[in-house]
Amino acid sequence: MPVSPRPVSGSRAPLVVAAAHLLACAAFLTAFLVRRDALPDPVATHFSGSGGADGFTTLGAFPYEMLGMFLVMALLCTGLVYATGPLRATRAHRLLVGLGCGVAGLLGAVAVAVVVSNAGAETADRARLGPGTLGVAVAVAAVAAGLGVPAGGRRPAEPPAKPDAAAEPAPRFVLREGESVLWTRRAGSRPVLVGGASLLAAGAVLIPLAGWAAGLGMAVAGAVLCACFAVRVTVDRHGLTVNALGLPRPRVRIPLDRIAEAGHRDVEPLRDLGGWGYRAVPGRSGFALRSGPAVVVRLTTGSEFVVTVDDAATAAALLDALAERDRTRTAATTDTTAGG
Repeated sequence: MPVSPRPVSGSRAPLVVAAAHLLACAAFLTAFLVRRDALPDPVATHFSGSGGADGFTTLGAFPYEMLGMFLVMALLCTGLVYATGPLRATRAHRLLVGLGCGVAGLLGAVAVAVVVSNAGAETADRARLGPGTLGVAVAVAAVAAGLGVPAGGRRPAEPPAKPDAAAEPAPRFVLREGESVLWTRRAGSRPVLVGGASLLAAGAVLIPLAGWAAGLGMAVAGAVLCACFAVRVTVDRHGLTVNALGLPRPRVRIPLDRIAEAGHRDVEPLRDLGGWGYRAVPGRSGFALRSGPAVVVRLTTGSEFVVTVDDAATAAALLDALAERDRTRTAATTDTTAGG
């Protein structure tokens, strides 16, 4: 009897990556404590392409700077693995777990090599980090990555839906003239928030360690993700409106006169839109913060606008009814004008 692949829990893969970085940090701390008395002051912390030392820091600051770098990379790798956990592309997610473990192995091996090279030199400027040492570090990273890929677990493969699958028709609603209707719901993604917070925290740690140039871009990217992790989707007499975090701006509004038909279907962000957030691909644009049900609007231009949100069927039905009533009203007005 065939055995199904064991499913991976939502927290296991990030824990595997975090554990790899913790082991790398422990290896560095062990090497530092064992060889501390043999280390020069200052300590060589950066090496040129030829292997010679060209960057230094004080012995007292050295372990804290290294631990800060470990923290930055742990936050980035763990947050990224967690944020991409809902991917159906299981192999891609497992490879990302392997990459996170490989980064931990490389960083740990290089950090230990820096300690050993400094301890074996009379002064910091005589310390060397040759290509052989880097080769060993790359080998350690490869082994760590190889161990990390299967440790990330696997899920049974799901048959992918066709990207151009037709939207399911919405239930029919009949709106009387003058009748008001409003539907609104918040749609968000915790993984996007975690990924943004990880980048923001990593940038905040990196700025005092390596300067503004190194950490500012990371912090800004994290802040943007945190600001866009949720949207407010509204259906009313104005059409379909999507606001970031429910604020008046920025927003995207599809007015009723641009809507040919509204329906709903399941959307996979990476497959259907090329990623998360606001995306645009040929023939389709929209907001996708997670996989799942989405309102699908076919525009009068022939293209589609989609937004992932719970209870998408109800939203699509109301939007379809509003658009139909608007078309009926416009046609009646045109007929009256022509007749007059």
